Amino acid sequence: MKNLWRMVSVWVYGALPLILFFAAWYLVTSGSERRTFFFGSPYLYLVSLLNGILTGSLLKDTFVTGSEAVIGFLIGNVTGAVAGFMLWKSPKTSRALRPYIIVLGSAPLFAFAPIIIIWFGTGFSAKVVVAVLSTMFVALMQAFNGAEQADPTLAELIRSFGGNENVVFRKVVIPSSLVWVIAGFRLNVGLALLGAFLGEYISSEAGLGHLILVAGGLYNIPRVLVGVTMIGFLGLILSWAVGVLGRNLRKRLVSTL
Repeated sequence: MKNLWRMVSVWVYGALPLILFFAAWYLVTSGSERRTFFFGSPYLYLVSLLNGILTGSLLKDTFVTGSEAVIGFLIGNVTGAVAGFMLWKSPKTSRALRPYIIVLGSAPLFAFAPIIIIWFGTGFSAKVVVAVLSTMFVALMQAFNGAEQADPTLAELIRSFGGNENVVFRKVVIPSSLVWVIAGFRLNVGLALLGAFLGEYISSEAGLGHLILVAGGLYNIPRVLVGVTMIGFLGLILSWAVGVLGRNLRKRLVSTL
């Protein structure tokens, strides 16, 4: 009984900010067509949300954006982490490439939009490429910085007992950098969704970015907020998945050491 009450309390406290937000939203917009036009209303928002779910259009757009973000997230993180570890193994190469990595990682994605459209078109693959570019450099720097934090004394100890560089990498570098890599994954959840959204905003026929762009052009504020809500929902799912992945990786790492 005590556990049930504790669970209910957690849900109530978690839902309280949302309830207060909807109550304040209703009080601000009720009785004024002007404020309803500029800010929408809880009723119109819920009608738009339910209509999108029942017709299937919202679920389709969510699936498109989610697919682009997940594929880009996986490719960008794996590619970036592998590249970061490779650069750590080659200090000369890392010193030579660091300025280029910083420049490319700092450049706004919109600057690459015309090139991406020319090379990859305006379809699904172009959005995946934008999501990859959004995440790859963060994953690279996190893996590289995590590898640099490895304990050199422990590495030398393993070498003194005859361990080669592969053993050092597996027993010292990977455990040291795992926290950094998982933290990079968490950061890249939002960046992957942002990349997919920006790709759809540049040019698209489906997806939440397309939905928000069209709804904004029609001054349909409730529909814009529905699109924003679904992007946030995707972010929650991806964050949960990254948390599960991080826990499983730590358990497997501990069992193999």
